Amino acid sequence: MNNSNFETNQENSLKEQVSQYVQRWPWFIVSTLLFLMLGFVYLRYSTNQYQATAKILIKDTEGGGGLSELSALGDLDVLGGSFNSVENEMQILTSNRLIDKVAENLDLNVVYRQSGNIKSMDIYKNSPIKLILLDSKIPVSLSESMVFSVKNVDEEQFELKYLDQESQLYPYGSEIEIDGIKFLILPDPKSDRTTSSETDQQLSEWKEISITVVPSGQVTKSILSKLTISKMDKRGSVLELNYTDPVPEKAEDILNNLVQVFNEDAIKDKNEVSRNTARFIDERLADIRKDLDSLERGIQNFKTDEKVTDIIAESALNLQSSAGIGREVTVVGTQLRIAQLMKEELEAERFSYIPQNMGLKDLNIEEATTQYNSLVQEYVNFKENSYPENPVLQRLEREITTLKTTILLSLDNMINSFQIQKQSLTRELNNVSGKISDIPENERVNRDIERDRVVVEAVYLLLNEKKETTAIALAVTAPKAKIVDFALAAKTPISPKPKIIYLAMLLLGILLPAGIIYTRFLFYNKIESRKDIQRYLPDMNILGEVPKLDSDTLDYIVPNDRSVLAESFRIIRTNLQYKLNAIDHDKTKVVLVTSTVKGEGKTLVAYNIANTFAFSGKKVLLIGGDIRNPQLHRYSSDKVSKRTKGVTEYLVTNELLLEDLVIRSSLNSNLDVILSGAIPPNPAELWMQDRTKKLFEEARNNYDLVIIDSAPTILVTDTLLINKYADVTAYVTRASYTDVSLLEFVSDTIDQGKLSNVAAVINNVKLANFGYGNKYGYAYGAEKKSLLKRLKSVFST
Repeated sequence: MNNSNFETNQENSLKEQVSQYVQRWPWFIVSTLLFLMLGFVYLRYSTNQYQATAKILIKDTEGGGGLSELSALGDLDVLGGSFNSVENEMQILTSNRLIDKVAENLDLNVVYRQSGNIKSMDIYKNSPIKLILLDSKIPVSLSESMVFSVKNVDEEQFELKYLDQESQLYPYGSEIEIDGIKFLILPDPKSDRTTSSETDQQLSEWKEISITVVPSGQVTKSILSKLTISKMDKRGSVLELNYTDPVPEKAEDILNNLVQVFNEDAIKDKNEVSRNTARFIDERLADIRKDLDSLERGIQNFKTDEKVTDIIAESALNLQSSAGIGREVTVVGTQLRIAQLMKEELEAERFSYIPQNMGLKDLNIEEATTQYNSLVQEYVNFKENSYPENPVLQRLEREITTLKTTILLSLDNMINSFQIQKQSLTRELNNVSGKISDIPENERVNRDIERDRVVVEAVYLLLNEKKETTAIALAVTAPKAKIVDFALAAKTPISPKPKIIYLAMLLLGILLPAGIIYTRFLFYNKIESRKDIQRYLPDMNILGEVPKLDSDTLDYIVPNDRSVLAESFRIIRTNLQYKLNAIDHDKTKVVLVTSTVKGEGKTLVAYNIANTFAFSGKKVLLIGGDIRNPQLHRYSSDKVSKRTKGVTEYLVTNELLLEDLVIRSSLNSNLDVILSGAIPPNPAELWMQDRTKKLFEEARNNYDLVIIDSAPTILVTDTLLINKYADVTAYVTRASYTDVSLLEFVSDTIDQGKLSNVAAVINNVKLANFGYGNKYGYAYGAEKKSLLKRLKSVFST
């Protein structure tokens, strides 16, 4: 035998690897059942999560999200041409400001839970009692949640407990103060409770309810963690809002209220510009009304004083020219007046809305005004929920200031242009007037006054028109978000999902034992059956296998024994007999039984081989050759022990004969045993004496077969010293005990000639690995095991 054989036969075949799993099929069944039961318990006591979904259409966006109800006012150009992107609206929908408002509207800062045997349940609107905070700002000021336990005592009072404090009785409706927080606890006045008897009945049904007052920040964070908003289409402006909660009704209410709060906030922002424009127009109308009244009274006084009723017009040409120039002067004056009014308004305050769409013919100024109001609106919104050092706020301030400067500069240029144009027209008009020599002085004065009146009246009419259109804009409060689908929660929970849970448990039930078996197979370095010997020591003969014994089973055979142990040793006897018959001498054969290390069962094998040959009619001598750690006395009568004389005494005393040391077996008259005797200080030297040879010669002369129970080979040299007297060496290995690496030592020992004519015996083999496969074991004629014992034997593998 050589090492190459040892190395080349170490790889397991695929079939053998699969058999590792097939042999342990009950493990997979039990593991799968346990994990499925675990999945059932998890589904039974886990909290179901339901998802509510709502869809809204964002109008007036750059994405072209549908027609606005305000499109009929487009010709008035009151609402401006600005649009909002869908992404910006998504950010507003998830802002803390709106979520705080939703939590306040739905009273989500107070949570009611009904305690159960395993878990508690959020009862939301179905709570029979209601906690009312006397200060609405308490949730904002709280640093951590406050949990109250309320037990129903009777129809008039209840028991309240907070933290580790002693519980106290309170009547319903009484003011309670704990840690500086004042609140009331009342029976919940639901709409379907029409009589006091119904309320009493509801209160009598519940026993204990947990009430938690949660800080606003925690509520907002919790809502945002469960809220998702996404676009239905990249190019569209329809948003899908999803919210997940154990209570479907709560999820629907939160989404619906969020859309409502969003629309209210958008309407508020829209009306802010219109209200400022209306205020500006009212202030200006009051001033212009005074100017117009003064001019009209001036005309009246002039005509009264001069007693003028009608003046003959000049020639048609001069009058027509004068009228044309006068109209131009009026238009220019109107534009100049409006520009001056806008400049006065813009210089009045720092960051306030300015009138827009006042009729100026400069499109750049109109666009700049619209952009200015949008920036002011965005600035006001950020300022409510931010701090002065916010970079976004500072950026908006800079942009507003820059844009304001630009608008003022444009207005100054426009005013200068109008003034120059007005002066030019006035000079031209004066020239025309000078040519009207035939027009009386009264007519000239009257026209000067009338011209001023027309300018003021034009401004007055324009402002009145803008006032009406602004009032219409205020009256039309179209929401920004159009509800496509109201929030609706699915009837089936989105988690946990039974199919996925059971599938996961099924996979875990299969993978766990498979992983354990694979890990064991990967790191396990013990032999298990004859296949391991054949794989690592292919040239070694195998005498047989000894089955693993139960703790209550005898480890030696008796007369007429039909057990698996007895049958296995009969097979070993038969195989050993073939090897003995092949030896070319007529002397009594000697069988040496050894192993690699202690505990592999060589004494058990040696004793039972001797017993089996003795039962067949041969005269057998069993010699305790392990004089360092003798164990053979265990199979003898109670009168013998380790101190009983044996081999050691024979080797050191020349006068002793074998017959002086032989012990007759009580079970078998054909079996004689010589124990090891006292443990000597120099065992190796004793085996090297001439008395050793005499021992075996005397044994050969008196017995048909000699069997030696020797010491382990890897620990001491005793076995190697006496191996020359043996005809066959029965090398014992033990399943689930002998390391595979020790087989290399066996191979080297045989290759070096230290052991001769070696054959293996595998001890302690599990029934699943017995014989030539787990289907074919030595069970012929044996009593069948019960199902319980068979399962026990399977799991023991």
